[in-house]
Amino acid sequence: MFWKVKKTATHKRDDGFPELSGMSYYDFLEQALLKKSVHWYLEIGTRNGRSLNRCQSNYIAIDPEFNLSYNIINGAKNNLIFQQTSDDFFASGVLSKLDIKPDAAFIDGMHLIEFVLRDFINCEANMNPRSTIFLHDVCPYNYAQTTRDITYMTELKQPWTGDVWKIIPILQQYRPDLQIDIIDAKTTGFGVITNLDPNSQVLVNKFDEIMENFLHLTLNEYGADRYYDAISLKSSSEYLAD
Repeated sequence: MFWKVKKTATHKRDDGFPELSGMSYYDFLEQALLKKSVHWYLEIGTRNGRSLNRCQSNYIAIDPEFNLSYNIINGAKNNLIFQQTSDDFFASGVLSKLDIKPDAAFIDGMHLIEFVLRDFINCEANMNPRSTIFLHDVCPYNYAQTTRDITYMTELKQPWTGDVWKIIPILQQYRPDLQIDIIDAKTTGFGVITNLDPNSQVLVNKFDEIMENFLHLTLNEYGADRYYDAISLKSSSEYLAD
């Protein structure tokens, strides 16, 4: 059984997409980190710094091109910023060199599945079994925003989830040992992955197979009904209360 949370009452539109009614993902992330008493937090895809503005722990922020408009200097003793791709960051082995195993990681970088999957693999390998990985944009609310064309975001100025959604059926299929909770955080959902196994090589060994099966698959072909019928949306407030 992949899902260990019961479904909450979520209205599904005629097109198969749900109406998310939870708190904003910024609020959810902030409260989740506080409840976990996180010591080290890793963030991939900081961009303007809005999420880090609420972070009260030591953090490591990774982004190839920071465009900060929020104050990200908090009361923690250590704030580490790396202006590079996440692939380059992990390849450098800096976490091991600094003897840091993040208690939580937030993946919100390039919204293409090959990047998301590599980020997940690298995060899990550098964390503890009791750590948590957060995933943004796992609940798109229309087909258009799931395009792999990155100009969608810049031209239409609407939320672009890309094909991040694919990470959920991939983990369902290849990593049934993981605990996967999908939170109804507005506006495009939040994935919470626990029961990590830093020693697992399944996704590494199956990476090429996964890309062959999923890279060119579209949500139109897969179907919104099929995707959302296979997951259990949990209310953000209920999750935090638990």
